[in-house]
Amino acid sequence: MEQKTIVEQAHQMSSKEDLLNLLNRIKQDEMVANGLGDKFHPFTMELLHYYCNPNHTYHRYKQFSIKKKSGGERQISAPRNRSFLAMLQCVNEVFKAMYTPSPYAMGFTEGRSIVDNALKHKNKNYVFNTDLKDFFPSIEQPRIWKRLQLPPFDFPDQIARLLAGLCSMQIDEITDEEKEYHRCVLPQGAPTSPIITNMICDNLDRRLAGLAKRFGLDYSRYADDITFSSMHNVYQKGGDFIKELHRIIEVLPLFSLVGTQAILC
Repeated sequence: MEQKTIVEQAHQMSSKEDLLNLLNRIKQDEMVANGLGDKFHPFTMELLHYYCNPNHTYHRYKQFSIKKKSGGERQISAPRNRSFLAMLQCVNEVFKAMYTPSPYAMGFTEGRSIVDNALKHKNKNYVFNTDLKDFFPSIEQPRIWKRLQLPPFDFPDQIARLLAGLCSMQIDEITDEEKEYHRCVLPQGAPTSPIITNMICDNLDRRLAGLAKRFGLDYSRYADDITFSSMHNVYQKGGDFIKELHRIIEVLPLFSLVGTQAILC
């Protein structure tokens, strides 16, 4: 299904029936293109209702850990069955057709890579790197729901709620008082999660690009990895740049910094 057609139909959606029809058209066209048209089975409304409930985490996701290059482990939450994976892949096609990440986002973006991220800072005297803490689980379902009601999506409330539910999962956490509470967050391992992180970071990218311009730096972001570079050193601890960087991150209700590292090249 051509992206132009997806965008046109997505902008016309006003009900959950419209959403279901669009997802089924995308699924059918993809299967026909791969010579599997005779095996097409449409998503049902019952399935859509079930999968858009983040409380059904166990039946939607399987969880496992992988080792991180920096040490420790990263928890992955991947779709448990083919029907849920297929539905999320169709949703992802809608997102990709409608949304283009900011020019500063080098990860999870077609035509950009970790190599492009590195090239942006090539031949600079100083490279400053920092990470966003708990990147995926910091993005909660209400934030996704709100973002999908803004340009370029402008989805009606019902559509935005359904999509935010599909793209979230429930996690259980314990407070300092040892009381259990639940949050619905972005799962790391779902096909829709990478592009959603870029959607949510649009405002962050604008602010950090403005900060870079103010201090004469280059800026890029690869997922949760933030990089600045320059020919001059403005990265001293307690300096104006570092103070402003922390202020920008702390003003946003989502993220905090893990740590910082300035490298002399």
